[in-house]
Amino acid sequence: MKRSVIIITHILAIMLALAGFIALHGYSVDGRGISSINTSHFEDSIKFSDMVSEDLSKIRRLAVLQNAFENDGELDTDMLVAGATTVNGNISYTVSDIMNIAKTFGYSIDFESKELSYTKVTEEPNNYQVKLHYKAYDPYYFDNIAPGPSQGVMTIKELCIETLRAIAEYYSLRSIYDAEESNFKYNAYFVSNDNEDVSVGNVGENGFDAAGFGRYLVVSDSMDINTNINPIPSNVMPDSSSFGFGDTDGNVLELGIDTSYLYNDRYRQAAEDYGAYIGRAYAWLTAFVIGFIVSAISLVLVVRDKSFVSSGRIYALDKLPVEGMLAVQAFAAVFIYALFRAALYNFMDVFINEDDWGFWCITVKSVIVYAFLVGAMCSMYRRSHYGGMFKNSLISRAIVALGDENENTVRTTLIPYVLYIAVNAVCIGGSVYFLTNGFFNRYYYFAAIMLILFAAALDIYAYLTVYGRNRQRGSINTALRRISQGEVGYTLETEGFTGGELEAVESINSISDGLKSALNEQVKADRLKADLITNVSHDIKTPLTSIINYVDLIKRENIDNEKLREYIDVLDKKSARLKNLTEDLVEASKASSGNIKLDMCKLDMAELAIQAGGEFEDKFAARHLEFNLNTGDGAAYVMADGRHLWRVFENLLNNAAKYAMENTRIYADVEHIGSDCVFSIKNISQSKLNISPEELTERFIRGDVSRSTEGSGLGLNIAQSLTKLMGGRLVIEIDGDLYKAKVIMPCCEEKESGSSLISVTE
Repeated sequence: MKRSVIIITHILAIMLALAGFIALHGYSVDGRGISSINTSHFEDSIKFSDMVSEDLSKIRRLAVLQNAFENDGELDTDMLVAGATTVNGNISYTVSDIMNIAKTFGYSIDFESKELSYTKVTEEPNNYQVKLHYKAYDPYYFDNIAPGPSQGVMTIKELCIETLRAIAEYYSLRSIYDAEESNFKYNAYFVSNDNEDVSVGNVGENGFDAAGFGRYLVVSDSMDINTNINPIPSNVMPDSSSFGFGDTDGNVLELGIDTSYLYNDRYRQAAEDYGAYIGRAYAWLTAFVIGFIVSAISLVLVVRDKSFVSSGRIYALDKLPVEGMLAVQAFAAVFIYALFRAALYNFMDVFINEDDWGFWCITVKSVIVYAFLVGAMCSMYRRSHYGGMFKNSLISRAIVALGDENENTVRTTLIPYVLYIAVNAVCIGGSVYFLTNGFFNRYYYFAAIMLILFAAALDIYAYLTVYGRNRQRGSINTALRRISQGEVGYTLETEGFTGGELEAVESINSISDGLKSALNEQVKADRLKADLITNVSHDIKTPLTSIINYVDLIKRENIDNEKLREYIDVLDKKSARLKNLTEDLVEASKASSGNIKLDMCKLDMAELAIQAGGEFEDKFAARHLEFNLNTGDGAAYVMADGRHLWRVFENLLNNAAKYAMENTRIYADVEHIGSDCVFSIKNISQSKLNISPEELTERFIRGDVSRSTEGSGLGLNIAQSLTKLMGGRLVIEIDGDLYKAKVIMPCCEEKESGSSLISVTE
């Protein structure tokens, strides 16, 4: 949970910093960063200077449009606005001509809104092409397009729409800059492209004292600039893409802004909005700083993640070499950026201004690169805990390979590889050279073809060589796998193998023969051992039976000698112990060798444990032991041989009855753990348990080591072997004097409800 909180915090901090950065970009003016927010007064800000610069551009445009459409301060429909060549010869179009033709296409000027309007017509006229000579409303049109046969060619419909839009723009600019109730006062003199003087202004022909306003800009006829606007608008001086200032005896430009903002125009609105503008800018700057600091701090926590150490999980990227990890992440970054670019150029232009495409491309690229670097740093940090950042890198492997003590391996690997790369490089380079210079010598093409064929033959030979080696190694791997699965006599034919693979095959064949001989000897020895135990046990049983029978007959006689009766009791106990030892020895031999017939069936481990506990009531009572059996939630069904599972429980309970400390309790449980049914028994040992759990399951081993009891030392060994044969496990645990044994068997059915608790006391 903590890890998730850190990651979410880091992502939110990055988003906050990114949002602040994007917002601050909007407050940046002409690439001057956020320096525009350093000024507290609107009139001293870059925003104010840019508004003046924008207005200066627009009044120049107004001068162009007045020169194209006006006569005596009013729109003159007889003004020539375009000249062109058509199929009928050269034609000059007046404003009236353009308006009449535009109506046939459904376009006109709405003189109330001063905007272009469209009405659908039933049938459009012929939309013929014209080749323009000039456009009065766009005098520099031909300077901005490439020369050629198609220069100036457009349809008459396009010309009409463009002209009407210029007229609508003319009306719009006049409504803004001819208004007398404006805080923006100006007079300007320009010279048109046909060297005619054009004047524009909203204060009359007599001029005004611009310096008397709060902010002013005056340009004299000698191009001296007098202004208190800082910075000076960048487009004050004329350039090739706009009207130049005209030739007059006085000032060519007089511009003043009343900073008392008497009239409610765009300057007054901008001044009122400037305070809020600065506040928002500083708020976004604060957000950016906070987001940057929090993301930097959380980045350290994201990278220094140690949860993978406790979980033991190894990420797929961390299994790759360092170079592979970097390549995968770099490919993913490039792919994501390519998707963004495709989206940007196909539909994101609806939301993003085309002028900001460069900014958004750089921003997204930076975010992707940042994510790539974070992923790489996290992987490198995890690798440092796996054994080193560059331990699994291709470069480190190459260095290790070059430093191999076996010089023959290095020589036989490195030299062919270097030669292969070098020959391919020479062939490719030579082919490119001959193909690019084949124009000068036709034999170069032949040489290029020969080099390409040679490189192709070399690559095919290399492929066949690698394929042959891999096929040989595949056969060797198959042989090793089959031998490991028990086919110890499996061998390979040496024909078709070469080099090191041939030596490996010969070694495998030798190992196979050796394993086969060793296995035969082992089987023979195990068989001999089993036969010996069986035969000896059988040979012992016959005289032992006679001894037991005669001892029983003697016990029935009336013997007055007390000493003799004691001797007979000893003989009786020892002969019984020898009989048990013989039977246990035979059973242990059969169990360990697997030579036992199993009758597997579904049975209830809990019920069997209850029955076994009842059988040992007398033994527990004799040593003052209290037996507590808890069967948990009821039945615990397993697939097992009932007789052998009973023997396992019997041996475990018998051990407890013999070795548990008197006047203590023995606890037994039958429970479900995962998909297993588990019978566990635990008690406090009477003797010191100075032995390991593994030794307890060996033959002839008892926990007290002194062998003072009557046990054979085979009980746990038999129980372990029988449990294993039935598909289960016997686990012994020792904690000081606490002894615990578990019989773990796979469940064959879900547990049922119900519980029982058995208590057997003395």
